[in-house]
Amino acid sequence: MLNYKVILFVLGQLLFLEAIMLAACCGVGFIYHESTLVDFGIPTFICVSLGLLFHFLGGSKNQGMGRRDAFLIVSTTWLLFSIIGMLPFLLSGIVTRPSVAFFETMSGFTTTGATALNGIDALPHSILFWRSLTHWVGGVGIVFFTIAILPNADAGEQKMFTAESTGLKIGKLHPRVRSTARWIGGLYVFLTLACIVSLYLGGMDTFDAINHGLSTMATGGFSTHQDSIAFFHSARIENILMVFMVLASLNFTVLYLGFFKKHWKDMWKDDELRVFLGIVLTIALIGMLVLYFRDHRTLADAARLSFFHTISIQSTTGFTTENFMNWDPSTWVFVAFITIVGGCAGSTSGGIKCIRILTIYKVIVREFKRMLHPRAVFPIRISGTLISNGVVRNIFVFITLYIILTALGTTAMMAMGLTMLDSVSCCITCLSNVGPGYGYVVGPLDSWDVFPDAVLWIDSFLMLAGRLEIYSILLPFMPGFWRDN
Repeated sequence: MLNYKVILFVLGQLLFLEAIMLAACCGVGFIYHESTLVDFGIPTFICVSLGLLFHFLGGSKNQGMGRRDAFLIVSTTWLLFSIIGMLPFLLSGIVTRPSVAFFETMSGFTTTGATALNGIDALPHSILFWRSLTHWVGGVGIVFFTIAILPNADAGEQKMFTAESTGLKIGKLHPRVRSTARWIGGLYVFLTLACIVSLYLGGMDTFDAINHGLSTMATGGFSTHQDSIAFFHSARIENILMVFMVLASLNFTVLYLGFFKKHWKDMWKDDELRVFLGIVLTIALIGMLVLYFRDHRTLADAARLSFFHTISIQSTTGFTTENFMNWDPSTWVFVAFITIVGGCAGSTSGGIKCIRILTIYKVIVREFKRMLHPRAVFPIRISGTLISNGVVRNIFVFITLYIILTALGTTAMMAMGLTMLDSVSCCITCLSNVGPGYGYVVGPLDSWDVFPDAVLWIDSFLMLAGRLEIYSILLPFMPGFWRDN
């Protein structure tokens, strides 16, 4: 049966993290002489109060945690964080529609980066920082982040860690999950600081550099300007962002081996890394040629636009420098493809992940070989590791669920009056946690607030499903999840 005491205890611990985040935004408001006592003070009070209440009701942390408890904790945490996290938008009066506030917060925590706000340049610094901070914490995972920094979050940490990143193993650097979380968290902080400093030296002011650094390493995409990266008109800034977007898209275990252990040869032997870079290079070159020959851009502009947007979209960051829906329509197919694929497992990026694409390719090749040699055994290996039939089955179920959710979401949105292109693009960009739309109504630089409330709620659900890799969010809907056997 579900252990509600341990669930409440862990939720209480996690809420203290959001209280710290909200208090930090109060500090930013104080620095910029903004009134944040109501906007962030009330949500902070709610977090602390609920945290203490849950901690008291939960009792001792040394109670057994089952897999179902962990899955329920993870899905409840992301919903609870988003519900409380939307309050600053409503209390400040920036938005009046709860659906918009929830969508914006969910987009932040899931690092989707789709925005339903207008006039972003005029927003208070505290609100802008809150959006970026939700990205940064959500990038590595709320539970993962909490395991790394809070001393009392060790109740079933392995089960919670698994529940938040279901389906794929991202690699462990230490037998203890907390030690792994701290090593990877240290690398995450190091790369974030390096990105912030680089952007500052590249021409951004301090506030913009901090926010874009947080957003980039989380592969989120929220900007402090309505025009996104186009605001800066800087090739240097774009080049810096491309470097860090690529780094954020790679498996952090692999990055750790390269940066700290200096195992560069082992790093480059990673099959998924090579697939990711191969897709980026191929799509970017195709896009460059299309822009050069069909849209008659200069070769330099074609290369700059194609490489930046390819990296931005496949990393699922979603920064833009212009409306790519004005490009030749043939590029839209490639945009959809890299939106679906995404980055590497164990990174902050979304999408199906390159390792799943690689596994599917190898399974297809194996089936053709079996047709020719029915009795032969063809094991599937990735980076020298044998892929079991259970992992293959998990991947095919995941792809099937991805398709089903996209189809259901598309059908529902079309029934509400959206075009097929808008409906499909909304579902894919939300489920893959990418951000920019590529439809008729909402393009890469448009606000999503033009959609009706029902569409925004559906999109919010799809963003959460994509961030939790579908399984964790759907499991509580299964009747067997709540049975005591």
